Amino acid sequence: MNNFKLIILFLIVTIFSSCDNGLKPPESITPGILKGKVNFINAWPEQDSVFGIRAGAFKSLPSENLIQEVIDGNAYFNLETLGYNIDSANFQFIIEDLPVELKYIIIAWQFESDLSMQRVVGVYNLNKDKNNPASVIINEGETVNIQIEVDWNEFPPQPF
Repeated sequence: MNNFKLIILFLIVTIFSSCDNGLKPPESITPGILKGKVNFINAWPEQDSVFGIRAGAFKSLPSENLIQEVIDGNAYFNLETLGYNIDSANFQFIIEDLPVELKYIIIAWQFESDLSMQRVVGVYNLNKDKNNPASVIINEGETVNIQIEVDWNEFPPQPF
């Protein structure tokens, strides 16, 4: 019986010594924020072909399965449309998995009722070089402001 008590005592000591803050809530972080302004130039497509204009930000170049990108945590995407036939619009992402590098920040045009029917019409870049997307790094508590231009006459290269 003494061996049994020693084993129980050993297990209790082991369990309690390995629980350094087991029930303590995790430290809260201050989210990072990506704020963007989109400027639209040239004539918009006909309204019946604009089912949505949305912002998206990706940790790496996206695959063809955008829904899977969001599920996998590779993408941030706004379901709300930015508007129609406007000169500019603002978007924002509140990001909690920090620090994060966003390598591909875009504006997408949903041109059919199917949510998967989208085309990249604007990409965050430096020096108006649509062929070279620029990245941003967002740290805890940081707000990063960017601008994206959508030229309805000239789209950036598509990611896939």
